[in-house]
Amino acid sequence: MKKMFLGLIVSMMFMPAVSFAQSTPQAPASWIAFQQQENAKRSAFFKEMKADRDAFLSSNPEVKAYLEQVRAAAKARFAALRAARQK
Repeated sequence: MKKMFLGLIVSMMFMPAVSFAQSTPQAPASWIAFQQQENAKRSAFFKEMKADRDAFLSSNPEVKAYLEQVRAAAKARFAALRAARQK
């Protein structure tokens, strides 16, 4: 009974995805080109932001040390939570 119920739930989840995939029209080439341009702009923006952040951190070593301490504390908290959960 459990297997049949599980199979019914899986088929209810899978069938709409299959029928939706069959009914979705192909995107126009202009839309695909627009998305590629936007992705290139987004990528350039994040690369520039990373370069700015790296330049700031290299010119301010005390901030870099602070961020490393914060990361270490977060890793320690995460490890403690993981250890507590495994018990």
